Amino acid sequence: MVQKKRSQLKQLFETGKKPSQQDFADFIDSTLNIKDDGIENPAGADTPLKITAPLKITAQGTDEKLLDFYAGDTNTWSINQKRDGNKVGLNISHSASGEVSKSKLFIDSSNGNVGLSIDQPTAKLHIQQTCNEDALRIDDQLKDTIFLINKDGKVGIGTDCPEAKLEIKGDQPVLKIWGQGDNDNATIQLRESTAANWGFDLKYIGNPDNKFYIESYSDCVSKGKHLTIDRESGNVGIGTTCPDAKLEVKGNLKLEYGVAVNAFSCDGTLKDCSDMAIPTEKAIKTYADTKALLNGSPNEDFSAKNLTVNGVIKPSAGNKENHGILFTKEPGYG
Repeated sequence: MVQKKRSQLKQLFETGKKPSQQDFADFIDSTLNIKDDGIENPAGADTPLKITAPLKITAQGTDEKLLDFYAGDTNTWSINQKRDGNKVGLNISHSASGEVSKSKLFIDSSNGNVGLSIDQPTAKLHIQQTCNEDALRIDDQLKDTIFLINKDGKVGIGTDCPEAKLEIKGDQPVLKIWGQGDNDNATIQLRESTAANWGFDLKYIGNPDNKFYIESYSDCVSKGKHLTIDRESGNVGIGTTCPDAKLEVKGNLKLEYGVAVNAFSCDGTLKDCSDMAIPTEKAIKTYADTKALLNGSPNEDFSAKNLTVNGVIKPSAGNKENHGILFTKEPGYG
């Protein structure tokens, strides 16, 4: 059948006209038939229209409009196949009183990208936030929020009020970082900015190291692993990657007060006289036993090159076989 407008069909049946058999056929074909077209309204105008066959809608206009929805005489929602005449895709837009129609859902025909409140989506799901509403929210069946992106771009996992760019709340492990394979390194990078290459890496290196490191970088060049924790022993190294004790420091150690030190010394002579070393208990005892016996010992006499005494000297007789006090003569003197 050649498609004709209603006005053309009416002309065929005007007074004095003699419609032909084909005219009657065209008239019948231009109407809807319950059996042929699968459309009926079984209970009158106030009940939903029943459609039992696919519905074909031909788009109209530059925006290829398919459907308009109205509240009274006001157009509220529209479905069309183009947006602004050149954005091809399925578009659902809303028209508020006195405002330009705004896209609420757009599916791009070329790539399948879906846009919410945006008609040029650049990702499989592209959301353009509006006003002061949260961008994305997911609640579980108990209506507890398990994921949220708020109006400020802050992400909450397990919380609906994140106070940082990423806030995670949970009573189980809340963050796991894995390498892709057994020998891959799980790393967190901390940098000054996206344009800067200075900062720190927190990394775990598996086989054969099996250690956690804090490593610094300057202009993409490593400045060394400053802290090491051995996975098996739990030993911690500062300035060394092979700690042999629960805490091993390679370099100086300074507390809040006093001088910096860099060693615990076991030298019983204390000959270096350095502020950089702390003598051990054994070194102090060795020094005291061998170098500072003011009372002498059974196998070593007390001797001094110069002796100054402020007070009274009380010698004890009987410390020699002759039970007397022995004064020796210095060489070269009478």
